[in-house]
Amino acid sequence: MSLDLKMEWSDTDVAKLLGSVNDDRDWRLEADKNGIVSLQDKTSHPTDVAYDESLHCFFEMWHQGTDFVGASAASDKQLVASVAKALRNNYPDLVKGQFIFI
Repeated sequence: MSLDLKMEWSDTDVAKLLGSVNDDRDWRLEADKNGIVSLQDKTSHPTDVAYDESLHCFFEMWHQGTDFVGASAASDKQLVASVAKALRNNYPDLVKGQFIFI
């Protein structure tokens, strides 16, 4: 699942995105240069500097078992609101650089 930041979206859409995967591996929320946000499996898709520079922005790594993704994360209204606010504040213009920590 992905979220297009150029279209209208809500906290509910962020919750759906966070709930679209299981908390059974390491994940990272990434937005590409076109404003498409997705969760990337960092267990099988490691990154390097060149990859990170090709993105608009990315969040910190959410390690397996930390409840930043999955059903628990999707139902955590405070987490969902924090992620949504960070996305709104950093697209289309970045506030403090590509790396976003919530």
